[in-house]
Amino acid sequence: MQATYFDGRSARAHAVELDIRPGALALAGDALLKTYALAQARMAEPFAHSPCVLDFDDGGRLEVADPAARPALEQALGYRPTRVQRWQHRWPVALLSLVLLAASLFAAVKWGIPALGERLLPRIPASIDQQIGDRSLAAASGKVLFPSRLSDQRIAEVDAVFQRILPATTRIPVHMRVMEFRNQPPNALTLPNGTIIMTDAMVVKIMNGQTSMDAHMQAELAGVFAHEIGHVQGRHSMRALLRYSLTTIASMSLFGDFSSLAGAVPALLLHLDFSRDMEREADRYAIARLHEAGLPSAPLADLFEAMSKPGVRRNEGGGYLDSHPATTERIALFRQADAKK
Repeated sequence: MQATYFDGRSARAHAVELDIRPGALALAGDALLKTYALAQARMAEPFAHSPCVLDFDDGGRLEVADPAARPALEQALGYRPTRVQRWQHRWPVALLSLVLLAASLFAAVKWGIPALGERLLPRIPASIDQQIGDRSLAAASGKVLFPSRLSDQRIAEVDAVFQRILPATTRIPVHMRVMEFRNQPPNALTLPNGTIIMTDAMVVKIMNGQTSMDAHMQAELAGVFAHEIGHVQGRHSMRALLRYSLTTIASMSLFGDFSSLAGAVPALLLHLDFSRDMEREADRYAIARLHEAGLPSAPLADLFEAMSKPGVRRNEGGGYLDSHPATTERIALFRQADAKK
């Protein structure tokens, strides 16, 4: 029977004739004569409409395309399908296996990976957060993040609000930059190194066409800053990035190609979706910090109402509100917090 032989040392394919002899397999082709004892050959799991594959102890491999040759080879090698292979031909068992696999993957992503991430996070030094944040900001600058186009006076007003809401002590040093997040809707970003980026679009949204920033606008801006500081205090950027990385590594272990993980980090951090638990934690921190600074939390609810109105453009794949808890839930939380104060 006709076959294709690979010697295991090069990619060259050898066209050979396979002869099944008592206790052996003989291969003959141009400048190739080889004999293998049957004990040196192993048949790979057969698949319909695919060549029959034999692997040899010396690393060689033989592919027999003629499906009619398979029964003779199976008989010569004494091949018997494993229990798993037999199960594959029983649809109830195959369906049950698929359901169990899907349930296992869901449980791993939903509970297993987050739990593993929380165990690993304390082992990661803060210097790693700093390096990742610095490199991500450098990679994004000049590509999607650009120097602010707002006036120096406006930037100074934004910085004054930030300094007012910034607590005396933080987990790591926190600093703020006003930047243009080109072609993106109103947003604020938190990087692992403690950098909070307030985008031009968010400031413009809060100003709402006015030429000066009144007390209500300052409270809205302070609320956004307080929320982002809450992310820094909770180390949410690193927690979310760690969960994403573990999920990606698990996926790549199944499907291959690890090459894109490191290169995707800067872009990921600019569109990072925190879990809703992290968002609620940052909201609670924002309320406490606003009240400590003598500011109400209701203006932040007003900002969310304005941003959730129909027609307000959001970021594809998750805007400032899309990955957060329900907007109505958050609005009620901020308004009730003032009432309870």
